[in-house]
Amino acid sequence: MQEIIVKNGDYYNTPSQVTKEEWLNILSDDSFMTNNYRYVLSIFYIETEHKATCKYLAEKYHTHPTSISGFITQFSARVQENLNRFQFIDENGSQKFWLVTMTGQKITNGLFEWRLRNELIEAIDELKYVQKSMLQINNLERLVNYINDDISDFSTRFVKTRQHLADLKRPNSAKQLFVYDSKDRDWAINIGGSDEVQYRIYLRDGVIGYGLGFNTRYVENERRPNFEYIKPYMEAFIALKDSDEITKLRDRGFHLNKDVKDINDFEKGRYYLYGRQVKMNDSYLSLIDYYSIINDLKGELFEAYKKVYKLANKLRIDSTEAMNEVQQPITNPLLQEISELLLANKNLILTGAPGTGKTYLAKALAKAWGAEHQLIQFHPSYDYTDFVEGLRPIQNEDGEVGFELRDGSFKKFCKEALKYQNNQQLSNFEEVYQRFIDDISENTLDLATPSQESPFSVVVNSRDNITVILSNEAQRQITLTKSLIQNYLETGKSLRWKPYLVSVCKYIEDNYDLRMANTEDKDKKFILILDEINCAEISKVLGELFFSIDPGYRGESGRVTTQYANLQTEEDVFKDGFYIPDNVYIIGTMNDIDRSVESFDFAMRRRFAWKEIKAEDRLSMWENQIGDWAEEAKQRLITLNSAIEDIQGLSAAYHVGPAYFLKLANYDGDFDKLWTYHLESLLFEYLRGYPDANEQLAILKNAYDLVEVEADASNDR
Repeated sequence: MQEIIVKNGDYYNTPSQVTKEEWLNILSDDSFMTNNYRYVLSIFYIETEHKATCKYLAEKYHTHPTSISGFITQFSARVQENLNRFQFIDENGSQKFWLVTMTGQKITNGLFEWRLRNELIEAIDELKYVQKSMLQINNLERLVNYINDDISDFSTRFVKTRQHLADLKRPNSAKQLFVYDSKDRDWAINIGGSDEVQYRIYLRDGVIGYGLGFNTRYVENERRPNFEYIKPYMEAFIALKDSDEITKLRDRGFHLNKDVKDINDFEKGRYYLYGRQVKMNDSYLSLIDYYSIINDLKGELFEAYKKVYKLANKLRIDSTEAMNEVQQPITNPLLQEISELLLANKNLILTGAPGTGKTYLAKALAKAWGAEHQLIQFHPSYDYTDFVEGLRPIQNEDGEVGFELRDGSFKKFCKEALKYQNNQQLSNFEEVYQRFIDDISENTLDLATPSQESPFSVVVNSRDNITVILSNEAQRQITLTKSLIQNYLETGKSLRWKPYLVSVCKYIEDNYDLRMANTEDKDKKFILILDEINCAEISKVLGELFFSIDPGYRGESGRVTTQYANLQTEEDVFKDGFYIPDNVYIIGTMNDIDRSVESFDFAMRRRFAWKEIKAEDRLSMWENQIGDWAEEAKQRLITLNSAIEDIQGLSAAYHVGPAYFLKLANYDGDFDKLWTYHLESLLFEYLRGYPDANEQLAILKNAYDLVEVEADASNDR
């Protein structure tokens, strides 16, 4: 195989290796040419002189530069592999697949402008390839199938995002975006969407329409949508009509199908669509028009969908207070009691029988407070290095393995809480970082260190982190992680690689609109949920934090010197001692009957308030969950728990919690299956070691089945 060595950056004069005849054969091979390949060749071809930068095309077609460069890379690599007689290699030994298809030259702002090879242009001309590269769309079902196949990766992201936004316990199938199961209609909506803002698409009279839909009329085989439920999404859309997300779509030709100025203009019984129309040529759709739909669905339309959904969630709580982000009062008596206990004590243990929903209550309180929260599952091997800090193996750029001090989960959590107190939290870092890596992914960014002005290049690696290439040190490479960059932009502190990090961050600050979070966020609460807190050895996990976790020592007055203080860098916010910020609250959950409960010593117990969660206090968790079986479930639960207390050695701590009965939804109300697959093994474990365990289990089964058993007079005392 011939190796063609290319000087770094010399991508303009490299000789072509593919003839026009070979390009004709490749382009005519339908088994080889995917829609992605046809599309990316088409958008380069129709540009003046058949050349452009990936950044320019990405902005023009509303996608990411990495998508365009990825299509070209895949296409070029497959062409080279099929011909199997040459490869382009740069001076570092890396293959340059683009040169199979393109020539390029560096222009202003460090961008590269790429042009299709002459032989490829001639083949496209002869075949009239762009004009013929069209999809035949006979009906909506075919269009939906094309879309679902082409954006299956996005479908997974969409359903997970919707699961989070809709607070669903289980996501819908991630295999498709649109569901279409009836040829009697000419429209489809996103899977799982009904009484909410929807992705909607239709095909009618040779016109494809798509966008965000708001439904206030009947849907086949579903109940009539509740206008009051749809209303928050409509209000959110009206409130956001001048936002960046909606404005970008409006500039693309999106508009509402009926003029609406405020919520009172919405009429019940109509379907509203903020959408765009694409006209087909008979039953054919050009690839450029097709991919404009794809790019909208994955890009700016998705951003608008999320924005509307998030605001609607706030409006659903209270349209006035939620817009001002004011916390709603807690009306649930049990949750109110827990809230007051945690506010007064900073630390709280929720204890009780298994299945009483203790972890759920902790999460519900975090949601009611509008607090950031994190759940950590304790287990016997969990220790100080996991929770606070410890040495972790790391491989440097030379491949050598060493050890580095890394923060544990609790220390990271406290640092995030401290950022809010100090108003150091960026509100749009994720967005800015994505734009930054998109912009430089096309080619390298050349910078220099601040003081020595040593030149270096910046590229994006496969993990979307930044790789710095030091040109004066034999191409030595170092990695600047996303978290490293965020930490410096927020705190001005550099944990490592400071000269390079400072220059990269200054470039981001100078070229992108970074915004800090609202100053009101400094009062934001942070709740750490320690699930099964008694399952770990507390003294091993906390170490010297045994002192600072006391509610009386929140804040800097509770500083303690940690075990690895001598290894802390000067930039670490806890260099002079670790402490728990006073906006951090801790909720632990534990089952009283666990064998490990003894590990929770008295000194630790007094640092927490304690609240027992009883089974009968949590029957409300069944609402809208087990439907017609709730009343019978209540009788069985009460009778079973009463029978458990009658057994010598057992108590209310051994009750069965109502969470077990939620599984009735999985078994279509079959109480026997609930007993066989879930309750029987739990109760047998309670009775392990009893000489009459089987007889006692039979008594509990009768109680569960609501069977009245006559007392044996011989057992009377």
